[in-house]
Amino acid sequence: MRKSLLAFAAAATLGAAAFAVSPAIVDPVAQIAAKTTLAGAVDLKTCSASIIKLTGSQPDDHALMMTNGHCVTGSNTPADEVVVNEAYGRARGNPFDANGKLLSETLFVDKILYSTMKDTDLGIYQLAKTYKQLAELNVPALLLSDQHPVAGTPIDIPTGFHKVVYSCAIDGFVPKVKEGVWTWTDSIRYTPAKPCGTQGGSSGSPIVDPATGKVVGVNNTGNANGTQCAVNSPCEVDANGKTTSVKSGEYGQQTFQIYGCLGAGSTIDLSKPGCALPKPKK
Repeated sequence: MRKSLLAFAAAATLGAAAFAVSPAIVDPVAQIAAKTTLAGAVDLKTCSASIIKLTGSQPDDHALMMTNGHCVTGSNTPADEVVVNEAYGRARGNPFDANGKLLSETLFVDKILYSTMKDTDLGIYQLAKTYKQLAELNVPALLLSDQHPVAGTPIDIPTGFHKVVYSCAIDGFVPKVKEGVWTWTDSIRYTPAKPCGTQGGSSGSPIVDPATGKVVGVNNTGNANGTQCAVNSPCEVDANGKTTSVKSGEYGQQTFQIYGCLGAGSTIDLSKPGCALPKPKK
């Protein structure tokens, strides 16, 4: 997991300025092709996040903020836990505006729309503000891709916590990535020869295809010390069950599956036919 160094230490024990409102209202979808910036990123203090929008989202829908499941429910999250539509009701994070400036405006979260570390590491908050209200603050939303990402695609990872944009490419996809008690399927592996260099605090950052500006995944972990399958040191399990560990290996999770579970008004409906997101135990 790529939480801040302070959060790493906690996991080990268990296994600025006022913002200026732009006079112009920007399009709430930021398609930052060619040059990825911090626009639409969010600093969660121990993790990172982004404001996301789907093609069917409307200006008056409550905005969605995407991060990792472990950034929502913590490093003690049970491997099979799935949280859906849980009231939250407090402030969570500061966004970057369309110019890449960190705002003092704190985002208020109405609910945890979805969060899990089962098969993926995904968390989605529903904000109190709508996309239209965020646009009035000059805060854009990043458009989520509805397609499975492709190996070899260059990627950027704008990270609110560190206020930097990491860059590398998709090396391929791992049938299973194991870390501690968690297992994630069809994970995105970044190029080991030219790593992104993500650090603690980059958990939850969007993975952006710079050619389209669309989000193709969410950054979630990296192997810190080469230990196999341990917390902060994930391992890979191939289709034949062979386990390998790559020191400094970096991984993310795919997000296109959200489209199949989208309900009206930017909500999540796990009962929709074809919805592939992990579901709570019955």
